[in-house]
Amino acid sequence: MIPFPIHSQKSDISSENGGDKTIDHGEFNEKENGRQSLRELWWEFLSETTCHGLGKVGSMRRNRLRGILWMVFLITSMSTIIWFLVDEVRSYYSYPYLSKTSLETFKRMPFPAVTICNMGSKNKSRSSKTEKDELYWLSISSMSVFSSKRVNWTDSYYEENGYFEPISLEQELSMGMDVSKFILSSAFDFMGELEFEPILTSLGVCYTWNGDGKATTKMSGSLYNLHLILDINRELYEAGLTTSTGVKVIVHEPGTIADPINQGFTVAPGVSVLASVSKKRFTFLPYPFHAFVEDYCLDTMAPDFINKFHPLPYSVGACKKFCFAEKIFKRCGCVQVGDLGNHSICSKYQISTCYLKEMVRLLYKDVKDDASCDCPHPCEQTTYDVIVSTSQFPSDLFVKTLESHLNMSEERIRSNLLEINLFYDKLYYLWVRQIPKYERIGDVLASIGGQMGLFIGASVLTIMEFIEIIFLLLFFILKRLSSKHRNSLENADI
Repeated sequence: MIPFPIHSQKSDISSENGGDKTIDHGEFNEKENGRQSLRELWWEFLSETTCHGLGKVGSMRRNRLRGILWMVFLITSMSTIIWFLVDEVRSYYSYPYLSKTSLETFKRMPFPAVTICNMGSKNKSRSSKTEKDELYWLSISSMSVFSSKRVNWTDSYYEENGYFEPISLEQELSMGMDVSKFILSSAFDFMGELEFEPILTSLGVCYTWNGDGKATTKMSGSLYNLHLILDINRELYEAGLTTSTGVKVIVHEPGTIADPINQGFTVAPGVSVLASVSKKRFTFLPYPFHAFVEDYCLDTMAPDFINKFHPLPYSVGACKKFCFAEKIFKRCGCVQVGDLGNHSICSKYQISTCYLKEMVRLLYKDVKDDASCDCPHPCEQTTYDVIVSTSQFPSDLFVKTLESHLNMSEERIRSNLLEINLFYDKLYYLWVRQIPKYERIGDVLASIGGQMGLFIGASVLTIMEFIEIIFLLLFFILKRLSSKHRNSLENADI
């Protein structure tokens, strides 16, 4: 047998039509070897990869049906992985959060501020000298709708008595109840003679204790904390915003504004109240997290936050009060004494003819969400929940003691006096805070890795295997293209 010359790369074969055809055996063998090398490389990858399922696809060489079934399973799992990946990325950019609840305990727990408002905030003996004064207070009270009498502003009496002059803070405070006659007894953890600061609120003159937040306690239960005995002096009531007798008690964070119209609980005369207080603290996540479903909270701790109510802390109530004052000033040219902002103070005449009408209009618009006041909730909030139980006050035995001690009749005691016991039910508070679901990018990767491991058993090393096979495939393709180009140049030279 004549050996085929290995140095020869070409041979001539006669064609059927008598012509000659040249075959390049080297190029043919190179193509076959290239296809075989790529095929073997791919099947080797399928059999050795750590990605579950791909090795089963390799069984298609031996059992086509089995290979097709595993191909379907693998495509389904990969599609599920892609769906989870897209959903995970979408979830990450929606800034989800979790709620974490913990209990914060204290050896000595700070006590809240307590504001007491007499329903009859004005002392009739100080606010009214004649029936004309009484008619004015009636005209701006909630009882005005039941009265047919109206103030005659042309009467010279009103001009002579300063009804057209701006009201000063001193004037408003002077018309309040005498604190010494209003608060008969006060004690905190058996320490008596507490100091109450008069403040001007939407309900009139009220009295606040522990506004600076210095009071703390290591005791809880109805025997301890704040104890008050009050005399409402109902015979001195002037017509006002309320139509009831008693007091309004507001438990709030020290340093904040008490809102007796919208907050607190009432206590009627002749009643003893046990008010159990529990504190809650809420910490919400600032922008871009939606702390309240669709709304953001206001980060009052941000470096660029400007508090327009300084030294008072920001609150929704303070913000709305400031907003209403701004809008009323534009309409009436003045605001009520005690309103936030640096504006002119209204006279009694302006209060009656403009201020109250505008305030009612704004309150109505606020109910309809049309007051256009941008007052988001702060990201840090502290609330106090109060559970109230009542009993008759005083007892038949104690009333005899009070009669002799206060020099009052039993009828007046039962129709004017009341008792308040306000206490912590426990020396810890509930802290509810929002925390990001993804605090680090590693949390996203861990979630994606868990899904990949569950469905296809893949890991970071598996991804490296895919990168490797892609690199090898590209290398073979480039090498083949380079070889083909080199052969073309050689043939051109021949």
